[in-house]
Formats: sequence, structure tokens, C-alpha cells
Amino acid sequence: MIEPSERLTTTLADRYRIERELGRGGMATVYLARDVRHERDVAVKVLSPELAESLGRQRFVREIRMAAKLNHPHILPLYDSGECDGFLYFVMPVMQGHTLRDRLTVDHTLPVDDAVRIAAEVADALDYAHRHDVVHRDIKPENILLHEGHAVVADFGIGKAIVAAASETSTFTQIGVTVGTPAYMSPEQATGDELDGRSDLFALGCVLYEMLTGEAAFTGASAQATIARRFIYSPPAVADTRGDVPADVSDLVARLLEKEPGARYATGAQVVSDLRTATTSSPRVATPGRTRVPAEKSIAVLPFTNMSGDPENEYFSDGITDDLIGALTSLKGLRVAARTSSFAFKGKHAELATVGSTLGVRTVVQGSVRRAGNRVRVTVQLMNAAEGTQLWSERYDRDLDDIFAIQDEIVRGIVDQLKLTLGLDQTATLVAPQTDDLEAYQLYLRGREAAYMRSPASLRRAIEYFRQALGRDPNYARAHLGLAEAHIGLGVYQYIPTIEANDVATAALQAAERLGPDLALIHVLWGQLKLYLRSDWHDAGPHLERALAIDPNEPLAHAYVAFLNGMLGNLEASKAAALRAVSLDPLSVFIRAISVMGFPVVGIPGADSAAALDAHETALAMDPNAVIHLWMSAVRLADFGRHEEAVLRMRRTVELTQRAPLIVGMYARALALAGRRDEALALRAELRERAQREYVGPAAMAMMIGLDLGDEAATAALLEANIAAMTGPTAIVTTVVRELAPLLDHPRLGPLVRRLTLWATRPAVTTLSSAPAGARERP
Repeated sequence: MIEPSERLTTTLADRYRIERELGRGGMATVYLARDVRHERDVAVKVLSPELAESLGRQRFVREIRMAAKLNHPHILPLYDSGECDGFLYFVMPVMQGHTLRDRLTVDHTLPVDDAVRIAAEVADALDYAHRHDVVHRDIKPENILLHEGHAVVADFGIGKAIVAAASETSTFTQIGVTVGTPAYMSPEQATGDELDGRSDLFALGCVLYEMLTGEAAFTGASAQATIARRFIYSPPAVADTRGDVPADVSDLVARLLEKEPGARYATGAQVVSDLRTATTSSPRVATPGRTRVPAEKSIAVLPFTNMSGDPENEYFSDGITDDLIGALTSLKGLRVAARTSSFAFKGKHAELATVGSTLGVRTVVQGSVRRAGNRVRVTVQLMNAAEGTQLWSERYDRDLDDIFAIQDEIVRGIVDQLKLTLGLDQTATLVAPQTDDLEAYQLYLRGREAAYMRSPASLRRAIEYFRQALGRDPNYARAHLGLAEAHIGLGVYQYIPTIEANDVATAALQAAERLGPDLALIHVLWGQLKLYLRSDWHDAGPHLERALAIDPNEPLAHAYVAFLNGMLGNLEASKAAALRAVSLDPLSVFIRAISVMGFPVVGIPGADSAAALDAHETALAMDPNAVIHLWMSAVRLADFGRHEEAVLRMRRTVELTQRAPLIVGMYARALALAGRRDEALALRAELRERAQREYVGPAAMAMMIGLDLGDEAATAALLEANIAAMTGPTAIVTTVVRELAPLLDHPRLGPLVRRLTLWATRPAVTTLSSAPAGARERP
């Protein structure tokens, strides 16, 4: 018997070349296809055979054609539709990006401005459709696509077409299909009454409620219970759940969720108009006598402003901010926003309410540093994020030698203000001196500033600063850590030999662990070193578990747990750890990259390149020049045969990295896969010439191993060169493992492939938890 997808492939062969399934639900299956006539990728949505059999086919096709006439920037267009060999189908563009559901899954809630903008765009689309007599019937986050940051509503007219076609048959109700989703259905839709556009506006209210609060407006133990709840229950006002939501927005959501259609907005245009003015109003003032209980015990430290008048002192103000974040992180019971996400607000003068809602924190620390000679003035304020009110402030005028004492007093002042609400009570010193040598401390801060830039030149500059700091104080644990981190960064991108990077990083981490074994970052870096640069990558688990036992909210540790679980074949555990990592540091594109690096590993059951690619697209929407996401997404695009797109991204990555050898090798691979062999060979010649005057690691050449797979001797030589150089297996696994996997049974090449990749040492599948037993939880 021919499977439906095979029969569909044959049926539509003259117009669409079906390539693979994108997803399926109870009513339809979506396929990625190639529009042969127009040479473009499309999505073909095919109704399930049971549903198709129950419908009046001519009426369905006629209604779909009516919907295809909709032309609006926030409506996903319909290219084509029809009935063919018993199939009912319609054709849409393939949109780059992700759905609103994907974003809510990661971010939980959206900043107020983002939620309002998305809702206004959806309302605008609804208004247009309603004026053309089309009611959507299934507005929900899954049907709202986010394309280049803007909302595009999918499946317009499909619900109407199904209902209209069903009215011509008597078998439709027998198959138990309901148009609409229980959590978003209006009361009148749930009872089967006649619908108009106000039903869609109720669903939009449910979506906006969820974007702002992170919770569905109506829930239940079953679909029936969820539907019934809207008749007897009204959800709490949004502003009573989230304090930074303006009163007008809260009232607008409540009006959209009115049970009677007549009490709601009459048109989408009215919703758009009110949304455009709503965010200029003030947040709702609490009713006298009502106390607001914060959702989380949490705080963010924003980058302190450098008031010294000398940009060269920026490293010093940033360093104080870093140290305060580290000190507050050690407090049990307090969740501290991650450094990367806090620093995303540097120089942006964002509203405190926006900072609070974006980072999910109740309180925010702001400050400034003015340095003159050997004197320093530090001014600090503790603010209520939602209300914008000051809880505490202080100014410190001291000698620079007292910098650690100043930091300790700042943290102690914050604790004094928060201990009534959070139960925090610390009597010991909170900021212990890292070194007795002030010059060593300042050299370390300069090194840390350079390391955060992540370029090869800045990493080398960081190494020099860290070495100078250790020259003054050999017992400076954090300087040893910095030295290790910088060498790992240079080694993983093959700017220096893997063996050199591993040797220096190993010695530095051993020294740091002797001096400060309770620093969580030490154990994160042990895990990172093994995953990136050593064949004992599978032994990274205990290091990451140790890091999380010290600091359960360390986002980088969770990200590497996700990576390791992917390598071990535990995709679901990998995804759970990835979500945890991103929730702890939502604005870090680096965290988002590491979290999904293990998803697409070939040879491991359940590899999910599609989920990885979605994560990369989300990160690139945040930062279009994020190098790590550009090259990783290019590799994933190639997984799906989207080679020209991969080539474009790799070309941009080559430009941004100033032709880094490893990236040039990846670019050559992308060109070869796209059938542009001559261009790939030219890049290989470039690297061979450069190797005469600079270090070009064998991993860069391994990226192009596909060019020589027909030459056994050349392939063996390249594999042996990488084995001798101790190229880390993850560099190979995340890229050219697809070329190498077919060689596993080759008598000569198979053993070499196993030695080089994870197949050599991969243990029996075990799962590393992202929340190890015995870990000290902090809400």
C-alpha cells in the first residue's frame, strides 16, 4: 500500500516536489515542497483523509479561493489550493522565523511593548479579514508567526472553509473534529452559535493575556473543562498579576475577554487604535490596603556608569558591576539576573519597568563610578523595578585601596533593605578581597574586559593582562580562570593549536581549583574544556554537576548540560536544560547557541536540527551579526538542503571574523555542498598558502573533507592529522560528521573516524540532570 505522502508526491509531481514533512496535527499534515513552476520553497498543507472524506469538496475549494484573495502585510498569503486524487490541499509560503508559541516557550512573558505591538498587528490583520467576510476561528500563538520581528497570521480562511464545507455533509460531526482550540475559543464558538469577528477578538484577548502574564486565561483538566471555565470564571486583571502593565492595556484585555460579544470591541480597528495609545498611560496604582506579592525574589545589577570622563576607565566600572553580580549570586534565596542579560541594557537608558519585565526581576541596582587618581566615588541606588521608586541609596568616597570594602558595604546595604521581604540576613563578609594587590586587580579587570569581546586579538590581549596580574600575585584564582577561559576560546576556533590550548587551560584550572575550589566558574570551564578540546568529553558531567551544586542558577552550566546531553543522546533532557539556560539569561545569544549545539548530532536517536535552526533564527533576530549563530545556522540549513542560504550566511561569517581559517574551511564546505566545487577548492588553496605564514589548524582543513572522500589516502591523511593534533571531537561532530558517518564501516577509514569523533568514546546512554540532586535551589 502506498503511504499518503508517497501518493501525494506522485499526484502533485507536475507542480510541487514534496521534500519532507514539516509537522502534523489532528486536522492536517504540512510538507515542505518545491514549487516547480516558480522555483521557490513552499509549504503544502494537506487535510487528513478522514476530514477530507467528510467535507463538501467543491464548497471547500471555493471558500479557500475566497480566502486566497486576502492581501495584507500581517496575513500569510495562500498561493494555491485544490483537490487532487482525493487530497484537499492548500499552498503557502515558507516563512523564516518562529511562532509566538516558540517565543513564549522560551521567554514565558514578553516585554509590554512587544506584546502590544504583536497584538496590534494581529488586530489589524483581523480587521482587514473581517471586512472581507472572513472569520479566522482559530487565533492562537501557534498560528501567529514572527517574521523579522513582525506578526504574520497563518491559516486565514481555513476554519471558515471547513465549517462551510461541512455544512453540506452529514458525516462531519461523526469524526469528532472541532474547528478552534479550547483555550482560545469564545463562549459563542464553544456553544456552536453564529460567529462574527468579535469571536476572533476574544481569542486575541486570550493571546494578549498570555503574552503579558505567561499564563493562559482559561485552563482546565480537560478540553471540556477548559471550555466550561470561560462561562463561570473571569481571569484576574493583567495589572494585578504584573505591575508594569499600564492600566489602559489591562482594561483593554479585560474588554476583549468579555463573555458577551456586545460588550467587546466591535472591530479590530478599534483595538488597534486603543493599543497604539495604551502604553503611554501609567501603570495601575495599587488599591489602598492591597499588597503586591512579587512573583520572584530577584534582582538585576545594571552596568555602573563610568563618570570619570575617561573611556579608558570603563573596564573599572564594568568590573565593579561584575563583582557585585557575583557577590549577590552567592546569597541563598535570591535570584540574580545573569551578567550578559544585565549588560544588554548598557547605555540604553531603558525604563526600569522594561528592565524588570524583560529580566523577570523585582528590584534593580543602578550606580556610577567616578575615579580620580587614587580616589574613587561609587554611587548606588536600589530601585523597585515595577514602580520605579527608590528603596535605598548611598555614596562612597574612599581610597582606591578600599574597593573590596566598598563592594562589601554595597551588597550589605542591599541585603539590609531586602531582608524583611526576602528573609535575607548575612553577617559574614560578602565580598572577600580577591587579591591584596590593587594593580593585579586592575590588570585582571582589563583582561576580563578584553576577554568579553571574544575576538582573537582581544583574547590574546586578555591573556597578556592575566599573565601580568599573575606576575604580581601568583595566587590570584580569578586571573588563573581568565587565562584558562581565553585559551579555550582561542583553541576551539583553532587560532592556536588544540594541544597548546588544552595544556595551558588545564594547568590554569588546576591552579584556580587549588586556590578557590568553590568558584562555580572553575567547574563550568572544566566542562567546557573537555567538551571542546579533549577526547574525554563524556567526563564533563561531574564538573557541570559540581558547578550547579555551587550555583543552581548558573546559565552557562545549564547550557553545557544541554550540549552534553545532546552528545549523549538524551534529546529531551537536552531540550529541558536548554530552556532552563535561556530562561536564566534570556538576552545572551551565546547561551542560546551552546544550549542547542547538541540537538542535531547525527548518529544519536532523535536528533533535531529543526529545533536548533529555530533557536538560531531567534538569536539572529536579536543580533544579526552573532557569529556563532551565523555559522551554526548555516550548518543546519545545509542539513535541509538549503545550500544557497547557507553559503550567504557563511560568507557573512567570513567577513565578520576577518577570514578566520576555521570559518573559511566551513565556508568552503558550504560551497561544496551547494555544488560550487571550484570555489571551494580555491578556498582550500588559500588556506594552504596561509599555512606557510600563520597557524591554520587541521580542523579548518577537516571542514573540507568532503572534497576528497573519493581519495582514500588523502582522507586518511587528513583524519590522522586531526588525531595527532588532538582536534576536539565536538568540532567535528557539529559540522562534518555527516560526511564521516558513512565511512564507519570502511576497513581503513572507519577506525580513524571513530578515534576522531564521539563514536570513539561515547559511553552507554546516561542522562545528566540540569538540576543535580542535592543542589542548593534558589528561587
